[in-house]
Amino acid sequence: MNRQGVLSGFDLKLIAAVLMLLDHILQYFPHAPLWFGYLGRTVAPVFFFLAVEGFFHTRSRPRYMAQLFGGALAMYVGSRILTHLLPTAMGIPNNILLSLGLGVALMSTLEWTKDTGRYWTGIPIALAIGAVSLATEASLYGLAMILIFYFFRGDAMAMAAMYILASVVISWPAGALTEARILLFDYQWMMIFATPFFFLYNGKRGLGSELAKWFFYIFYPAHIWIIYIIYYLTSSA
Repeated sequence: MNRQGVLSGFDLKLIAAVLMLLDHILQYFPHAPLWFGYLGRTVAPVFFFLAVEGFFHTRSRPRYMAQLFGGALAMYVGSRILTHLLPTAMGIPNNILLSLGLGVALMSTLEWTKDTGRYWTGIPIALAIGAVSLATEASLYGLAMILIFYFFRGDAMAMAAMYILASVVISWPAGALTEARILLFDYQWMMIFATPFFFLYNGKRGLGSELAKWFFYIFYPAHIWIIYIIYYLTSSA
């Protein structure tokens, strides 16, 4: 697919990181502006989109997958230690790196299945990975995004249409719809507003330093742990 956008992968990660910070502030401090959460709905789609792009651009898919799972393990261990030392009722439920790692594992399985033709082996493994993904932070949303971005990667318009459709269908709340409900409580559907970012992507990695490479792996756990510590200190004061 020919990319005509103006933002590199690193640019998108920086934007998503800022929006993610706002979203997690609202997660722990519910009196923060609600629009922090609105903006935050666009974050996960950007990272899943970039995970698929990274899968096709990386020089080593096993190493790429290992980095994500390694980051997920570090996030899990660090969060367990922190919540043990500073216990709260909320804890730290976040670990999007695990969802992303399983997404890459799923794509690797699909590619292996296509390349080898061993469908009786590959399909059950893919289904198992998909089932495990449902138990992670991104749940059905993450699984759907990986599959849509993977299968429709060559057609930007079809990918965007399927993404918007899936976002609305999965997010559709049960029961009567009211303005308050879709704007105050069930606003996950706002993830559709991540769509412009897909078209702004120019297909390039961007800043190529080691810091840029590991930026998200460092920023993701660090900002959550810092917010959690502030939450603990202010809630116990």
